[in-house]
Amino acid sequence: MATSPELRTLQSRLALPLGILVATHVVGVVGYHWLWRDHGGTWMDALFMTFTTVATIGYGEVKPLDDAGRVFTMAIAVTGIGSLFYSFTVGLDHLTSDSVRQARRKRRMQQRIDRLERHVVVAGYGRVGREAAHELREAGVPVVVVDPGPDAGRVAGEAGLLVMAGDAAEDAVLERAGIRRARGLVATTASDATNLYVILSARLLNPTLFIASRAVDEFSVPKLLRAGANRAISPYAIGGRRLAHLMLSPRVVDFFETAFQRGKQALRIAGLQPSASAPKRSVGALVEAGATGVTVLAVLRGDQVVRSPDPSFSLGPDDHLLVLGTDEQIEALERAMSA
Repeated sequence: MATSPELRTLQSRLALPLGILVATHVVGVVGYHWLWRDHGGTWMDALFMTFTTVATIGYGEVKPLDDAGRVFTMAIAVTGIGSLFYSFTVGLDHLTSDSVRQARRKRRMQQRIDRLERHVVVAGYGRVGREAAHELREAGVPVVVVDPGPDAGRVAGEAGLLVMAGDAAEDAVLERAGIRRARGLVATTASDATNLYVILSARLLNPTLFIASRAVDEFSVPKLLRAGANRAISPYAIGGRRLAHLMLSPRVVDFFETAFQRGKQALRIAGLQPSASAPKRSVGALVEAGATGVTVLAVLRGDQVVRSPDPSFSLGPDDHLLVLGTDEQIEALERAMSA
């Protein structure tokens, strides 16, 4: 079985002191047995005397010792105790080393990731990835950050996120991040080519995964979509449009800023879908069943968008609702939809 470099280093450092410790016991057993040859000493007596001397237990002499025997005992004590405590020092140094602590942290992190279900993998923890991870965490969605940079991993760890060091374009890294159990992937690396590879790998591992990708170049959006992304956006294009909207309709932008904030009393816009097993109901009956007070903004039926639907509008199993309300109101409506 392969061993890590840290373990091989520990083995090489312990080889000499442990070898001296074993040799001391062998010499001690043979020496005490010879010294007590005229006193009826047994091999067990010799082993017990050697062990108690090296271990500093100090039960006393098992059999009488002359001056030569006491000098021999002091030599055994110095050699055995020295090698024993040096071995302890090497072991403690290994256990408290940075590499071992990092390995333990990685194992604990991997164990936490292995327990996750329906989480979101964020590939790349730059400026865009940090904002995406923060919003997801504020929404109560478990997040696993995958980034090869040590600084990015440290910052994400300080933010309380689960972090995995590695290249998200590699299948093995995505597997360890739990991509098969994830609900979604956010590809936010600084390279469209890397995002493309990440999307291809993730889509092959989880065909039902929802994938949203950053596009550094707006012309890369169609390629990312063809590679398997469900959505691809250019942050620069969105930022430019947002600035223009601030100039044209600042109050509207302020409203949407409020709508996308997180918090129990903050308004937000959510997309909901009725359960396939739920009975067919109208928009008005569904809202009344939830007693939520939410506002149904639109119903998405395929490519058709029904804005401000009438309360008598009948919902189908493939319809999606866009609703406006607080977190508590939307959660109550979700429970009513799944009833």
